[in-house]
Amino acid sequence: FKLKFSVGEYDIAIYDSKKNTCECYEIKHSDQIVPAQTKYLVNEEKLNQTRKRFGNVSKRCVLYRGEDTVLENEIEYQNVEKYLKNLYFQL
Repeated sequence: FKLKFSVGEYDIAIYDSKKNTCECYEIKHSDQIVPAQTKYLVNEEKLNQTRKRFGNVSKRCVLYRGEDTVLENEIEYQNVEKYLKNLYFQL
């Protein structure tokens, strides 16, 4: 689902009710890593609001057109095509 705040949103939030955890995603059309893309994924106020409703945030990720990488702050950048193909094989 899309998780909306009074200002901003996560494009995708995936809640695991059994583990009481949540994964938060931003979707970008770029193939470049730009710090502004993660502004809500690093915003402690938004992360705390998410934790209160959906438990621990177990993953923060930007889906984009570039190469897979993990930043020092543990935010993942995943290639959207690879991500979607992997979902298909998990079914």
